[in-house]
Amino acid sequence: MQLYFGDLIPYSEELLRGLGISVAITAAAVVLGGLVGIIVYAGRASHLRAPRLLASSYIEVVRNTPLLLQLYLVYFALPSLGIDLDPITAGIVALSVNNSAYVAEIYRAGFEAIPKGLTEAASALGLSGRTTFVHVRLVPALRTVLPALTNQVILLFLASSVASIIAVPELMHVMMGITTTTFRTIETFVVGGILYFAVAFVLALTSRVIETRMIRWRAV
Repeated sequence: MQLYFGDLIPYSEELLRGLGISVAITAAAVVLGGLVGIIVYAGRASHLRAPRLLASSYIEVVRNTPLLLQLYLVYFALPSLGIDLDPITAGIVALSVNNSAYVAEIYRAGFEAIPKGLTEAASALGLSGRTTFVHVRLVPALRTVLPALTNQVILLFLASSVASIIAVPELMHVMMGITTTTFRTIETFVVGGILYFAVAFVLALTSRVIETRMIRWRAV
């Protein structure tokens, strides 16, 4: 079998548009999932039993069910409750829900890694609660969890391909459409794989640069 990539040239713009949509829905899910993750983490770390149990149950349910199932529930089950979402919105909601549970656990691991002695020392020095939280807990926690957060963002970006199932016009959906038109399945998947890899590589490289600068800042 002879590979020929020339047939894909007319679809270059379409592939890049699909990649842009993949990046966009991932970015939206990162922001929304991160915000929800903070709320879930707050509940998980609460001293009250009810919010702690609710947050823990949410995390376990989301982490132990497939993303595809969550996507189907958002897109096909919510309309029965009067919530009718378009494919892109449904994809963002499903990815955000999935992301929030993992991010909440990443936050928990980061904050629990901070020695209690640092907080006690900040209190002894008379630092305000806000200053203590930002400089003694938040910044060191972010530095600790940055690699895990980066991995989660990359996994979320790759998982966004699942949204093609409900006709979200992201990269995978575009690739499937091209294969049915050109019958260049291998060539299309190779090009699509390169595009996925390129974005994931840039995300990982950016994270390394940020992490290196933070480590240097810490050393100073």
